[in-house]
Amino acid sequence: MREDGDSGMDGDPIGARLAAPIAVADLAKLPQRWFHAEVVALCRPPRGWSVGDLVWNPAFPGRLRGAWGRQLLNTASPVARHGGPCPWSPPCAYDPLFREHPALMGLETPKPYVIAADPAPDGLDLMALRLTLFGFATDWLESAADAWVLALRGGVAMPNGLHAALEPLDRRIAVHEGVAASAPPAAARLHFVTPLCLRRGGTTHGGVGSLFTSLGNRLSGMARWLDTTVVADWRSLKEHAATLTIDASSLRPLAWHRHSARQGDAPIRMEGLRGTVTLTGDLGPLWPLLTLGALTHAGSHAAQGLGRYSMEPLTV
Repeated sequence: MREDGDSGMDGDPIGARLAAPIAVADLAKLPQRWFHAEVVALCRPPRGWSVGDLVWNPAFPGRLRGAWGRQLLNTASPVARHGGPCPWSPPCAYDPLFREHPALMGLETPKPYVIAADPAPDGLDLMALRLTLFGFATDWLESAADAWVLALRGGVAMPNGLHAALEPLDRRIAVHEGVAASAPPAAARLHFVTPLCLRRGGTTHGGVGSLFTSLGNRLSGMARWLDTTVVADWRSLKEHAATLTIDASSLRPLAWHRHSARQGDAPIRMEGLRGTVTLTGDLGPLWPLLTLGALTHAGSHAAQGLGRYSMEPLTV
């Protein structure tokens, strides 16, 4: 580990900021420090496709991300386009949102956003396509929102591989400060809207026990985008998680393919679990992880929209 005076981040202001947070918070205080922004575009599905065909397709959020990333790349500095820290002041939006930032404390630095697709809440045949930015990534909100519209308008790869324009009929931006953490219930059901991919435990039901480790790692990294270091007794939390009763019998394995421009657009097989997980026991110490995880998603490939869940409190 480098000493504080040898961050190795010269010429990389974003990397330096991630490496040296100015605040410290425990898990109970982290929701109070949280801030994020949402960009929501309402679009009709292209001809020949229904809303359900797209919003329930696990690869679709990743296709939205790819189209958005291409638009950001078009406005990036030459150095950022080749994977280096952007020298512009302020850096171009591609740098914080798509560049691979160095691992910190042995953990991967997560991308500071998630993407989601839902049926529009008004019952019309529309999709609500949502981009959520976390922490100081919201400094680039305007550029990110403009690129989001251009990405949809310019065409997104459909499940058949063909590109189709998704013209935004409306675009809304909302900024949120703080996350209200409700009192932990006696039990909770997590509804995984998109497949959960856990690197430890694979796609087996038993692997769901690593969910809390995955959430802890992800939120510790995401807190860096909030200029915050998370302090927690992770060993005790892991031991506490082992005391919960976890019913993952409703999860079902799902396999699909995604495409990566970096890998020549070749199909990449993906596997995950979709369905519900019921947690029973003392959820109190773990409730901030679950509450924030519903915003940031859980598991691997969360920036591509995977691991998204909603929570339903239960009584026992």
